[in-house]
Amino acid sequence: MRVLIVDDELEIREGLKAKFPWADYGIEEILTAEDGEMALAVARESNPELIVTDIKMQRMTGLEFIQLLAAERAEGWRSIVISGYDDFDIVRQAMKLGAMDYVLKPINITELGEVVRKAIVQLEREQLERTNQTLMDSHVQNAMTIMREELLREMLEHPHSASRESRVVHRLQTLQLDWMIREKMAVMVMEADDLKAIENRRDRSEKGLILFGIGNVVKQTLEEDSPLAAALCQDARGRWAIMVGCPDQQSMEQCKELAQLCIERVNRFVKAKVSVGLCSLFGSYQQLHELFAESSGILEQKAVYGGNRLLTSQGWEEEATQDNPSVRNPDEVLDLIRYGSDEDIAGLMDGFVEMVQSWALPHSRDIHQQIFEWLLHVYKKAAQFGWQDRSWERNPIALWEQLEQYDTLESLRGKAEQLLLAVARDFRSYASSPSQIIQEADRYIAKHYSDGLTLQSVAAEVHVTPVWLSKLFKKEKGKTFLEHVTDVRMEHAKRMLSDVQFKIYQVASRVGYKDPVHFTKLFKKQMGCTPKEFRNMQGIADD
Repeated sequence: MRVLIVDDELEIREGLKAKFPWADYGIEEILTAEDGEMALAVARESNPELIVTDIKMQRMTGLEFIQLLAAERAEGWRSIVISGYDDFDIVRQAMKLGAMDYVLKPINITELGEVVRKAIVQLEREQLERTNQTLMDSHVQNAMTIMREELLREMLEHPHSASRESRVVHRLQTLQLDWMIREKMAVMVMEADDLKAIENRRDRSEKGLILFGIGNVVKQTLEEDSPLAAALCQDARGRWAIMVGCPDQQSMEQCKELAQLCIERVNRFVKAKVSVGLCSLFGSYQQLHELFAESSGILEQKAVYGGNRLLTSQGWEEEATQDNPSVRNPDEVLDLIRYGSDEDIAGLMDGFVEMVQSWALPHSRDIHQQIFEWLLHVYKKAAQFGWQDRSWERNPIALWEQLEQYDTLESLRGKAEQLLLAVARDFRSYASSPSQIIQEADRYIAKHYSDGLTLQSVAAEVHVTPVWLSKLFKKEKGKTFLEHVTDVRMEHAKRMLSDVQFKIYQVASRVGYKDPVHFTKLFKKQMGCTPKEFRNMQGIADD
């Protein structure tokens, strides 16, 4: 324990510190201050358990000191005041402000000992009560958390029943989840990728640590970064279900942003890959089971589209193709230089001004420097892909001097566009055409259609960015990458279904679908009939 002695008389202050047996009362540290102002600073920094202060002092009185301290902390401060016989009204005010007792001048050591002893007993009792209360609050909070998870798991995994309506509503209110009664919700399901592989490693505890880490990251993200009401629970398979208040379509967009943020943070802090399935619609608490089932089904798409991403009912690839190449991304800039038209490059540069403004640089020289470095980055990328001009490398000052001639964003944009177009002209004299890129991608897909193909993996094989490959597919083939892969797989599936030696589940696996149910849905969407109906039309009876 620590005690702070406050008195403007040095003799009294030091006498109390040296002559009173503080250690006999469990007090190990004695602090002193010569007036109220100094005592205020010491108390704030050292947080003493007990304060012994004179009532009347110069500059700031003991009463003012106690009053200021009392206003700063809800639980107050414990103090003993020293007063003269004629200070009783002031002592009474001090007692109202939380003083535990008082001692009259001249100070009698025996009397002070009795007052300190009683104060210490009371302090210890209060500390015990606080500890017990904290422990009780912790038990209550833990019990609330467990009961919330049990209720949420029950609502997710079982269809809503009218007979349980009043019980569910009562429990939601009791468990401080009554917002779920009032608001529509969306449901996201998050799952660690390749969890069985993790489970089969030597260190069996790794799976538990990863699941615990994912839950912690998601919980903290919901608490700190979600503008929407949210609840979290773990299902029987170790996946994390997130229910988010979602009254309108704009909120659904916020749900997607929240999911992406959770994925990024799990990647960064847990060093694990996770996928999230998000339902297509939002609904009431009575519809949680259906929303959860849809999100879980969508999550299964990661076997087709790849993991560590947000999956929706529309498929991840369709959403990804909505993005245009970004002037901020040197890889995407280089794709346009290598394969795009002059109009494509001009369109890309529409984002130049916004990019420069986002740097928030105070001086034109800083802006010139940043644009110079951005161009050098693009040039280095171009050199890696065969650009033969090395003048910029031999004499970078010449490039700097070209930029330095311009002092407005519009003119700098024009100069930067000019420089990119010059690189593009060089590439057009010897680089592959867009149609050649698609042909190369086609050959790779035809060879690996049964693997877990993704836009990213194929783009890496043909040395372009996913955004550009997606655009090339739409431009050259009139359909998305995903539609093309599905067409290729279904053509192979039709040939295999016409062969009696293959079961339907074997066909699904051999054309790249681990989930036969998902394969059946896609086949029916593509062909207008199920694989079994297709076989029947071929005169093949399927078991």
